[in-house]
Amino acid sequence: MANLTSRALWIFMGDGGAKLFGFLSTIYLARTLGASQYGLLTLAISALGIASWFSDLGLKTLATRSVAGSSSEPGDLARFFWLKILLSAAVLLIAGGITWFLLSEQPQLRLLILLFLLSLLPQSLRVDWYYKGVQEFHWVTLSNWVQGVIYLCGLLLIVSTDDLLLVPWIYSLSILLGALVLLFTYKGKNSFISKPRVVKWGEDLRNSFFLGAGHFFSQSIILLPPLVIGYFFTELQVGYYGVALKLILAAMIIDHVLNTLLLPNLTKLWQNNRSEVQPQLKKVSRWVLLIGVCGMMVLAYAAEPIIYFLFGDTYLPAVPMLILLSVVLPITFINSIFSFGLISFGLDRDFLYSTSAGALGALILIIGAGFTGDMQILILSVVLSELWITICMYYRFRRIVNLKIGGFVLGITTVSALLMALIFLYLTPGIWIAITSPLILFTVLYIFGLITWDDISWMKRRIF
Repeated sequence: MANLTSRALWIFMGDGGAKLFGFLSTIYLARTLGASQYGLLTLAISALGIASWFSDLGLKTLATRSVAGSSSEPGDLARFFWLKILLSAAVLLIAGGITWFLLSEQPQLRLLILLFLLSLLPQSLRVDWYYKGVQEFHWVTLSNWVQGVIYLCGLLLIVSTDDLLLVPWIYSLSILLGALVLLFTYKGKNSFISKPRVVKWGEDLRNSFFLGAGHFFSQSIILLPPLVIGYFFTELQVGYYGVALKLILAAMIIDHVLNTLLLPNLTKLWQNNRSEVQPQLKKVSRWVLLIGVCGMMVLAYAAEPIIYFLFGDTYLPAVPMLILLSVVLPITFINSIFSFGLISFGLDRDFLYSTSAGALGALILIIGAGFTGDMQILILSVVLSELWITICMYYRFRRIVNLKIGGFVLGITTVSALLMALIFLYLTPGIWIAITSPLILFTVLYIFGLITWDDISWMKRRIF
């Protein structure tokens, strides 16, 4: 874990830029279409998320790890490239057929999902997995910015109140142009479009399945709730939830930066110097958890002004949803250490087993909460589901690496819970409290020795 500032900056600029354009697009669509129409859009994107997993099956993660861990042989890049395309085409046909017959009584939603499914083909052309493996993140940044600018500008120029069905067309075009940037900037010696090593496809699918299934299960708390809300409640409630979830996903850009850096670097560290894995990850996990708690506080305290400013007063019912969902942030951040640790160690089966057990619990919790008819209980079930998935992941992870951060987890949980309770009981949350609360939290943790000068010095060395 050497100085990662430059690479982290490129990742942040790339993914942060993509998130920014996506977030601005969300604001425009939510305001333009209204909560009900935006709810339809959220349902369609959730369905696309499920289809996207089947079109990938973990191939991108497997390819990134393959590129990062060893030199590629002739045909290796092409084998991942063509397999991804063929798999995406097959999923497009199968998912399209299922959607056509399953949603025969909901023609608008059916057509919207079918149009979004077309984006699987240009998505399969993205070779960002190669650039992440060799850690040339500036090209991924350029691709993400091209995609984000085209998508946002297309929406602003074309989409108005009654143009919901134009959104997936613009979305697919933006992905295609972003993918072409990566293909045209590639300067490696092995071609993506050369003859693939077809003999390796069976092994690739078997290996990637554990990674892909694990990622799918871990993403269940993102993909499942909108569908459950759409079934038990209304499209209006889906629209409110979609707005709150989008703010959570925007805050998770830091988590995504961590994941992108962690996989190739931890893979190399595990292969070359395993004795350093535990002390390095112990430092990383403490800071990651602290950043997640700070993000939770900011979103919880500033939920109402943020939603009012960005989406208008018609979306204020999303405020209590956002406050509850903010608790997911620190849980997700620390879960990334466990999940990507298992992947970097090559423990794909352990990753699958832990996420499948977590997803099963999440499925029971979320669907059971839907039967209560209470949205707040359903949101709470989402938080508990993420916690359960993290516990399942940690159970497998600790058998390989024991981070010994139980005292820190208990301490920061207690301090942040007491601080949030005091503020919500005796003060009116707002922007200023959202800004100052992380500073207060950090000060208290430092006074009680939960954050030490050694931790600060370690972080400074990584940044500077």
